[in-house]
Amino acid sequence: MEKKTLLALSLLLVGAVLGAYLPALDAGFVWNDDTYVTENPTLNGVDGLVKLWSDPRSNEQYYPLVFTSYWVEKRLWGLHPLGYHLVNVLLHAGAALLLAGFLRRLLLPGAWLAAALFALHPVCVESVAWVTERKNTLSLVLTLLAAHAWFSWREASAARERMPAPKKNRRAPALPWYRRPSIPYALALAAFSLALFAKTTASVLPAVLLVLVWWKEGRLAWKDVRPTLPFFGLGIALALHTAWLERTMVRATGQDWALGLAGRVVLAGRVVAFYAGKFLFPSDLAFIYPRWTVDPASGLQWLPAAGAAALLGLAFAFRDRLGRGPLAALLLFGGVLFPAMGFFNVYAMRFSWVADHFAYQAVAVASAAVVCGGASLLAGAPLAARRAAAGVLLAVLGILGTLSYRQCHVYRDTETLWKDTLEKNPGSFMSHTNYGYWLHSVGRTDEAIGHFEQSLRIRPENVPTLLNLARIEEEGGSYEKAAGHLRAARQIEPNDPVVRLNLATIYTKAGRPAEAVEEYLEALRRPSSDDYLVHNGLGVALMNLGRQAEAIEHFRMTVQLRPDYEHGQRNLEKALAIMDGGAPPRP
Repeated sequence: MEKKTLLALSLLLVGAVLGAYLPALDAGFVWNDDTYVTENPTLNGVDGLVKLWSDPRSNEQYYPLVFTSYWVEKRLWGLHPLGYHLVNVLLHAGAALLLAGFLRRLLLPGAWLAAALFALHPVCVESVAWVTERKNTLSLVLTLLAAHAWFSWREASAARERMPAPKKNRRAPALPWYRRPSIPYALALAAFSLALFAKTTASVLPAVLLVLVWWKEGRLAWKDVRPTLPFFGLGIALALHTAWLERTMVRATGQDWALGLAGRVVLAGRVVAFYAGKFLFPSDLAFIYPRWTVDPASGLQWLPAAGAAALLGLAFAFRDRLGRGPLAALLLFGGVLFPAMGFFNVYAMRFSWVADHFAYQAVAVASAAVVCGGASLLAGAPLAARRAAAGVLLAVLGILGTLSYRQCHVYRDTETLWKDTLEKNPGSFMSHTNYGYWLHSVGRTDEAIGHFEQSLRIRPENVPTLLNLARIEEEGGSYEKAAGHLRAARQIEPNDPVVRLNLATIYTKAGRPAEAVEEYLEALRRPSSDDYLVHNGLGVALMNLGRQAEAIEHFRMTVQLRPDYEHGQRNLEKALAIMDGGAPPRP
């Protein structure tokens, strides 16, 4: 294909992405964009940059490359959302271009149309229009770069093997460093490592590469597997680290995930069927989908898993007649979805088992399988049939682009997002909680209380809602009512340090410092990112009890954990300078 044609197709694809995502460029920040960007202390200064790489607990998730990109952007355009959204959109366009190039590298027909299908599919909107999901767009770009480099290494290695042996008593001519196979291999490993630091779902890449080798060559030998071992080792290590953080720091554990092995298999089958359905018929897309009940005792719930197993079995049994393509496509689609099938605890699954952003990479695989597979089947068809199929696909692309354009409006602002979600999923307790939180933040407290109460009616054991109600009572000076909400939350989650911290703070304000000390000490038994607040509050309570020496040590620990926490620094200075009758530090 001529360079001019490639350039024209590339510009057309990027232009289509920009057109479909134009509303996203006018959007603001939503939901947890505050903890990721607007209120994230690790984005401030060089110390923050060092911390987001060196301290896995410095953010909600250990994806330091994503936070580094935010750190750089904050220096470029502050907290204006346009820049962050534009980067996400351009990364998505870049992923589509890399996908087209990779499919062409595999000699698959319809590569550009497959990339366009991925680029314009509305299931991808959540990953692109939501700033927090930079994780997906950045990780996929790096993953595709790693795949390109890995195949470059294979091609360079094969070319080297085909070189004639040197004549007797002569040494083989040395290759220039840039033509040595080790260079693309090192680049592949480097790009893969960076992809993992953007999102550890990239850990499936080595398995994907082996499936592609088997599909192309019809066999898989040890010499094919051995080079992927460093990739597997690195991917598994970081994936396990992420799973550990989900369980310990994010607290993705408890009854919500008590499914057992049979339940998780049932869940996996339905998850795959759900995403396949949304790819084929992307209607009723929602930010939070209803969370269905998993019951392995129900025979009907086994049907999706049984159907997936049957499809794999048929594709394997008929691989000689149908070719290896169908089996490879099924393995790749299921493989990239494996981290989101429910075998690992993910905090977001407390609200719903599925989410559009979990399927971002799977949409790329499905687009390639459907378009390239269909183009292969039509390769021998009459020209009229091929033109008709191309026309249908172009019409589908137009429809999908329009749907993506409309879906982008959902992410315009926080209120629009939660109102749209509750319209589609009124039983989402989490949406009521988060909408209520936003309503309270803008002074619409009565409306907020209504949503908090609805959230508790749907899920009485909803700790975040109890925390929000306690905050409202605290702001109104009703400390006993606030403590009542927090004691209810403590009964539900006795090991939650956030609950203990809030209850201790209320006890201090209510003039009950001895009880506050007990709660603060309990909170410190379970390390969290809020430990600096616990030490500060504990110091205040100890000062109120006259235990100044102990209080000073906790204030010092506050400053050590969070040097930029000015309130803790002031409390330390007051504690050191306090005299008889002096005002004690505030909680």
